[in-house]
Amino acid sequence: MTAWVRRRPELVALLAVLPVLVLLPGRTPWGVYGLGIVQGSFLALQAAGVVLVFRSNRFLNFAQVAIGAVAGTLFAVLVNAQPVFRGIRAVCPPCLEQVSGTAVTVNYWASLVIAFGAAVLLGWLVYVVVIRRLDRAPRLVATVASVFLITLLAGAQHGLVNALSTDQQRLRIGVTSTVPPPVQVSFHVGQVRFDLPQILLVAFAVVALLGTGLYLQRSATGTAIRAASENAARAQTLGVDVARVTGRIWMLVGALSGAASILFAMSAPIGDGTGGGVGVGLIGTVLVVVVLARLVSLPMVAAGALAVGVLSSAVEFSVHSTNYLVGAYFLVVSALLLVQRRAIGRADTDSASSYLTGRQARPVPRELADVPSVRNLRRGGLLLMAVLLLGLPFVLSPSQTSTVTTTLLLAVVGMSLLLLTGWAGLVSLGQFAFAAVGAWTAASSGLPFLLAVPLGTLAGALVAVVVGLPALRLRPLTLGITTLTFAAAVPSVLLNRDALGGRLPDELRRPLLLGVNLDSQRAFYFVAMTVLALVVGAVAGLRRSRTARVLLAARDNEPAAQSFGIPVLRARLQAFALSGAIAALAGALFAYQQAGVKTESFGVQASLLVFSFAVIGGLGSVGGPLAGFFLLAVMSLTLAKWPTAFALTYGVGGVVLLLVAPGGIAQLLLDLRDGVLRRIARRNGIAVPSLDRSLTADAAVAPIIPKTRPRGGAVFVPRRYALTGDWSTGARRRAEGLE
Repeated sequence: MTAWVRRRPELVALLAVLPVLVLLPGRTPWGVYGLGIVQGSFLALQAAGVVLVFRSNRFLNFAQVAIGAVAGTLFAVLVNAQPVFRGIRAVCPPCLEQVSGTAVTVNYWASLVIAFGAAVLLGWLVYVVVIRRLDRAPRLVATVASVFLITLLAGAQHGLVNALSTDQQRLRIGVTSTVPPPVQVSFHVGQVRFDLPQILLVAFAVVALLGTGLYLQRSATGTAIRAASENAARAQTLGVDVARVTGRIWMLVGALSGAASILFAMSAPIGDGTGGGVGVGLIGTVLVVVVLARLVSLPMVAAGALAVGVLSSAVEFSVHSTNYLVGAYFLVVSALLLVQRRAIGRADTDSASSYLTGRQARPVPRELADVPSVRNLRRGGLLLMAVLLLGLPFVLSPSQTSTVTTTLLLAVVGMSLLLLTGWAGLVSLGQFAFAAVGAWTAASSGLPFLLAVPLGTLAGALVAVVVGLPALRLRPLTLGITTLTFAAAVPSVLLNRDALGGRLPDELRRPLLLGVNLDSQRAFYFVAMTVLALVVGAVAGLRRSRTARVLLAARDNEPAAQSFGIPVLRARLQAFALSGAIAALAGALFAYQQAGVKTESFGVQASLLVFSFAVIGGLGSVGGPLAGFFLLAVMSLTLAKWPTAFALTYGVGGVVLLLVAPGGIAQLLLDLRDGVLRRIARRNGIAVPSLDRSLTADAAVAPIIPKTRPRGGAVFVPRRYALTGDWSTGARRRAEGLE
């Protein structure tokens, strides 16, 4: 029995749903369970897309929901704003004086077809433009790229709304509101009514999952996908057209996500990319289903989505809140990943986080340190930085100063990510949740400012250690799932007024500090800048310590570090504690800066924002996150009135940097600095071997010529990649006697 539990813990988790449903207070009507089936159908379609990407490309696609959301928004705007009719009137006013009911119906179904086709095309474009170009990078990098794609696709949603509708339409009708079908079909289960969109969603989910499973089992593409996912280079030598078969999977992924969002838009507002409707927060629930499916099993996707949907619907009806259920999801996901980690193969662990750090920052070569021009450049740069930081609040408005102060506090959290992800190699997509812990502790303690902030810092360190103990046993990809679900759980449980957030005060006033009233935006700016400077100094000093060297050694080669007797576990727990303390310190100050703790300020979006700009800046040096958040400050001041431009710049910039400079802005600045130093050395006739680019040139990789038949198709795909007798993921392992 114990062995069975260890081998199939997800089945235990699914069976545990039954007693929970029985123990819920009150009597749950059957119609509520039906609503859970509808919700589970939506989750199943989205989770199936994540599973397909993982099976074909071996990374987690956090942008799965966002791909479909673009199609859903396009569908809603085409129906509600009727841009086609407006275009006809603009060209030929007499041609369409009145819109008939038949024209409206035709426009509805044509919009549905266009939106669905756009979802398929968008899935293919994501693969061709972004994912395919990261084939040679570790799988963790593609996962990070999907984080940037969330913002990029949100910007595309907002851009579609602005491009296809007028200002009057957006104010009068809400162009992303519900778009019910022109055909009215419904039935009742008790007092719960089920309309045509809900019926179609369940029916489509059943057909899509069964069809996808049969397609992967019976078709040559399914066999080729398994070959390419295990070893793309070897599959290519065997005649598999990796790009073509993977492109088909991404078209299928777009179709699944698009259909789910389009059907969702028929019964609820889809949102415009600003957080409502199908938003970022939903990815946490989708990941719960993916973990129940062991990241690869489509049958378990169906079972897990059904269980999560029914449980959520029943809990919502019985206790009128799912806050604690979201917290329970974090515990379940962590426990399942810990037990399932032994089944993860070598192909799934190719996710070296050291790739994201890029080049390590090196000091100016000794040969050039005393050259007058180098000294002048260094002093001039420091002087310019000091003038900029000290004079900024005197030229900005109070609201702009508050924006920059917020960015300074986010930069403090970014420094904690440098320590945890850049040095320790532990990917945290929920770092702002530790800031939420610090904010809650400081605000609810009722202590004076100088006592509340250190208490919040200590609480963040303790919670980080508790989270880090099980997380240290996970691989980078699965650690990203755990921390993201943690980021979703903390606001729901800790900050929500219906849960532990009830202890928070309605308002948190800024105190007097050394006789200075911190109610002034300028005064609080200098407090935040001082804290950031102290944290940067502490992290820079830590970089020269043995702890940092241990973390870097374990990140690059953990077995080798352990063979030398290095206490890797203790060093990583220290990294979690220190990073949690730094993030909580920023969170406590953020609570005072915002005059209270607001749930929406600490959501999943905030954690992804901090992680993204830390990666954009670079996780290879102390200056990397600072460069990233300097860019965020500039964008916040210049693009605040244009959210579409902000999202597109942020998303496109992040993806481009991953493609051309994984080390981020810091890598580009270091290359620029080395180029200047190289010119100075050449001008002064000084030989500097460390700046000689010929000594660090990368060797070119010979391309593999695909083997194809004269009329196209693969020459040979090994039988070992076929599924025999079952389309679940365990079939081949059982056939080979591994289970």
